[in-house]
Amino acid sequence: MSVIWDALNNINTLALGLLLLSLGIALFYEMINGFHDTANSVAMIIYTNSMKAEYSVIMAGIMNFLGVILGGIGVAYVIVHLLPLDIMVASNQNATLVMIYSLLISAVIWNFGTWYFGLPVSSSHSLIGSLIGVSTVFGVMHGFEFSQSVNWKALYGVLTALALSPLLGFGFAYLLMKATRKFVNNPKYFKTPDSESKRKRPNFWMRIGIIVTGAGVSFAHGSNDGQKGIGIIMIILIGILPTYYALNMDSHQYKIKQIHDSAENLAKFYAENNESLNKLVSEKHLISALKTKNTIAECNVNDVYDTTSLIATKLSGLKSYTELSSQDRWSVHTAILCSDNFFGQVEKTYLISDKDKSDYVSAQRKTLVSATEYVPTWVIIAVALALSIGTMIGYKRIVITIGEKIGSQPINYMQATVAQAMAMMTILLANFAHAPVSTTHIVSSAVAGSMVAEPEGGVQKSMIKTILLSWLFTLPVTAILSSSIYYCLSFIAK
Repeated sequence: MSVIWDALNNINTLALGLLLLSLGIALFYEMINGFHDTANSVAMIIYTNSMKAEYSVIMAGIMNFLGVILGGIGVAYVIVHLLPLDIMVASNQNATLVMIYSLLISAVIWNFGTWYFGLPVSSSHSLIGSLIGVSTVFGVMHGFEFSQSVNWKALYGVLTALALSPLLGFGFAYLLMKATRKFVNNPKYFKTPDSESKRKRPNFWMRIGIIVTGAGVSFAHGSNDGQKGIGIIMIILIGILPTYYALNMDSHQYKIKQIHDSAENLAKFYAENNESLNKLVSEKHLISALKTKNTIAECNVNDVYDTTSLIATKLSGLKSYTELSSQDRWSVHTAILCSDNFFGQVEKTYLISDKDKSDYVSAQRKTLVSATEYVPTWVIIAVALALSIGTMIGYKRIVITIGEKIGSQPINYMQATVAQAMAMMTILLANFAHAPVSTTHIVSSAVAGSMVAEPEGGVQKSMIKTILLSWLFTLPVTAILSSSIYYCLSFIAK
């Protein structure tokens, strides 16, 4: 917390106001994320009367908190790196602020509107659509080509994960539900809440299964979706307070020494493999991190040795990043981004031809980026609290949709357990791969898979059609909305 307090005590009133407004909008977005996504993790618990709603949301909040704490920051920085490198290293604070406000306002409008109508729409899609919109219009307004306005390579990977994960959730739930029907003969496990004449709750073992798997979905949600909010907040902090958040100011001198050594090792690696790397550059196998006509930050593929050496030089003998000037902190931040982009390509290029070199570069990169890829503890706590509060306020609308409106019949206890278990597994697999996915899509698809697997089961086509259309329109609508907002705000901010 010392870094944020130092920042707050040393910035002007305008910057403070912009910071607080940005953080407020970002946390409100996370609350709406709770309306949509965290509600999915408690929907089955509440709908089947396995646990009282107030206890369920408290449990969900705790598990979300643990998920964010233990889930790492890989997904958060996938979100950050969806933006083109030139935006992240730009010193134009107004452009960064307008970008942040535009994508957040767009995501909030779409998420809040679809929540109001009880549609389990993906917060991930709305955020990514908004990122695409602001990145594209930013590029057009600053003279970049369309292919350079968005980090398309990273975006394709994210969109692939978003598309495949619901299919996996559906397939896993379908297969497991078929297996339980074949091997589990106790009819009590397949009752629905409205079919219970004497008891209002499922039997003990089914309650345990529903609660445990629901808790698992909450944990998985925190480990994936919570990091998206973390990524947005890190963009805000770096954009508004670059002096304090361009580098991890809490780093110990021994950590700084490790980063210095990694930069020095990568520079030596480049020098030792200069001939082969230059050949790869000339053949366009290794490209510049920034291929633009109107550059904002220079990341020249031909200057990698100098860029990486700059990091080692600036950090040599350093005990704290506070010893660096504001300009030097930003130049080191930029140099790390540029170097990591280049050596990331080198790592993949050597993966087949020389795995030892690939592993060596990978290890050095991991240490190098730790200076810029980090998350303060207070950010994690704030996001976890926002998700929990959002769940408590808005879960009811989505609970009814998940429980009654997807399947042709209300969901039974076994279906609830199966759907949650498979959703949890799918999200955790995605988190392991650092792939941002939609909890909403995965849970809804897993519920549909468990419904279709039943002998007399099926889905309500009208509701499925409505959900699919809302999924389909989320990306383009939020992209158009955020780009329009950015276009308007950019003239106001001049």
